[in-house]
Amino acid sequence: SPGEAFWVRRLMIWVYSKWVDDTLGFYLFLGKMGKTPLVGRAVRYFAGQYGKYLHGGRVAMHDEALEVLSRARSITVIDCACRVKHNRCDKPLRTCIAINTGAEVQGQLKKQEFISLEKAKAILTGTSGHGLIKAIEHCVAPNQYVICNCCTCCCVPYRLRTDFGIRGAMENGAYSARLDSARCRKCYKCLERCPEKAVDPDHGFVDEGKCLGCGLCIDSCRHGALKMAERTNPVEVTEPGRLEKFVMYTAFFTVIFPLALVFKLFRI
Repeated sequence: SPGEAFWVRRLMIWVYSKWVDDTLGFYLFLGKMGKTPLVGRAVRYFAGQYGKYLHGGRVAMHDEALEVLSRARSITVIDCACRVKHNRCDKPLRTCIAINTGAEVQGQLKKQEFISLEKAKAILTGTSGHGLIKAIEHCVAPNQYVICNCCTCCCVPYRLRTDFGIRGAMENGAYSARLDSARCRKCYKCLERCPEKAVDPDHGFVDEGKCLGCGLCIDSCRHGALKMAERTNPVEVTEPGRLEKFVMYTAFFTVIFPLALVFKLFRI
């Protein structure tokens, strides 16, 4: 029901915002647990369900992020929690844009700066130049609460996806890149910008399975050889049904929450 989604969403955003460093640490701990013998497969499955329905994200192109931003009723900006935690690069720090319930909860915690739509758009535009990946995060799908702009070296959702195989943390975007080999000059700028090295200028194609759908390669191509097109089999982010809700809350209360308590108490 809408009420259920609302209070659960607010609670999850509040917990995450209140203890963001601990939460990110726990997510990485969960990823490592997914690699352990015997229990790893079950942990990965439940973590994937948790990411898909309760707290996950989807890669977005610049225009997609702008569209979501233009519909937001309130907007705040805060330092990127992943880069604050890991501090592995010199990318811009104040790039995490909370919207709607995310902005309202952060406002209650006084951890943010309310900004105008124009300033938020300027932040989004600036992050593209630094090669940051845009992702639209949700708390209780498909309720969007933040537009994340992060790097591959610090981003926890990206690491959960690439290092630990938990795709629900960062799903591919709805679009993927296409390469026009006739216009390609093989300058390899696109390959340098592509986080997943999905572009293959030598053979004139883009591996759709690898392509995140971020659109960073488009910005790097001066010859118009790349464009974004609808993905062949996009993963839809939809409101969970009864069965999905059962699996979702089972995952949370039987696996995720107990592991979170263990992590918090013993700082594993």
